[in-house]
Amino acid sequence: MRPAEEIKSVKPPLPARMYEPFPRIDVHEAPGSPFADVLRIAVSAADRWMLGPDGPYQHPGMSAADIVRGQLREALLHLCELGFIDIDSERMQAAKGWPMDRKSFRP
Repeated sequence: MRPAEEIKSVKPPLPARMYEPFPRIDVHEAPGSPFADVLRIAVSAADRWMLGPDGPYQHPGMSAADIVRGQLREALLHLCELGFIDIDSERMQAAKGWPMDRKSFRP
């Protein structure tokens, strides 16, 4: 493991109304970045779910959507349980709406 890096991200203000541009936070995705580390852990958790008792190998009739949802749930839950990601529930509740993909309502 490498030494802990100080990560400071200032969250931009939320839009005042629904459907206004939703400012984004820059994420550094370079190899060796904290994002890359978290991604590696998430992928591992998702892969283990795929092969485990709740995954599609044990439940062959699962739809592609159910498989993706299962992988995402497992990865996010694992990262939350480890304390590597925090959910800003106050910010979520204060938002007038949430873009449901990375391309919607970009500034």
